[in-house]
Amino acid sequence: MTARWLLALALAATPCFATDLQNRDSVIDPALMRIDEPKFLGKPVERDTTFTDASGEPFRMQDMLGKPLILLLSYYGCDGSCPTMNANLERVLADVKRFKLGEDYRVLTVSFDAADTPQTATAFLDKTKAHGGGKSQAYPMRGIAWRHATVSGSPEQVRAFAAGVGFRFFWSQEDKVFLHPNVVVFLTPEGRVARYLYGTRLDAGTVELALIDADWGRISESTALFDMLTGACYSYNYAEGRYQPNYSLLAGVGSLLSGIALTVTGFWWYRRKHGGMKHA
Repeated sequence: MTARWLLALALAATPCFATDLQNRDSVIDPALMRIDEPKFLGKPVERDTTFTDASGEPFRMQDMLGKPLILLLSYYGCDGSCPTMNANLERVLADVKRFKLGEDYRVLTVSFDAADTPQTATAFLDKTKAHGGGKSQAYPMRGIAWRHATVSGSPEQVRAFAAGVGFRFFWSQEDKVFLHPNVVVFLTPEGRVARYLYGTRLDAGTVELALIDADWGRISESTALFDMLTGACYSYNYAEGRYQPNYSLLAGVGSLLSGIALTVTGFWWYRRKHGGMKHA
């Protein structure tokens, strides 16, 4: 009797336990995909990571550095946000006038899906056209200054590369899609993370400021005065995920200019008054 009762309890508990496991596996907290920006800003990427581009050509991360690099993590089986992000970035870069793709910076789209191949990368380019890409002056630079690639290696190496810039992704068994952040990563010419911009924050002005951030080492040592002033007058607001005027700096400059103006005015008034009295 006791054994039969215990068996009944065990059978009754099993569906509850299975349901609980299913819920935990299928429901993913979006907070898990947030990038811990303070932790990864300034962190270097692995320069020896090897890739294969859409044409089947192997290359290393080192080959893409030496200039600021815009890194976009996507997966080529995606039919939604990934081709849209790539197409939007292409349109935005066409409006960036102060920096030229290939001459001043490069772009690298990398798949975080270990199942992707050069063939799926090529098919992905057709998807970006369907989402409005392929029409700007940036498109001819694909394969030269803008490469679409896969990580050469095991799934663990693919995940390690993505994790190196704070990018996390999860497979949704229920929806049959990857869940991931829509983010563009800006790297310095040395391969350090300089800035993150999210999908809804992309416009030409914001991208220009992020490129200034990424190339600040060179700009600060050059005669690019306008870029230096622009970089100093804007700061990145982490809470809002966008650039905004550097109010404290502008207030300080305003106070300094006001002080100089008052000093000059006072000196002019003094000279006029005493100069006039002496003349009389």
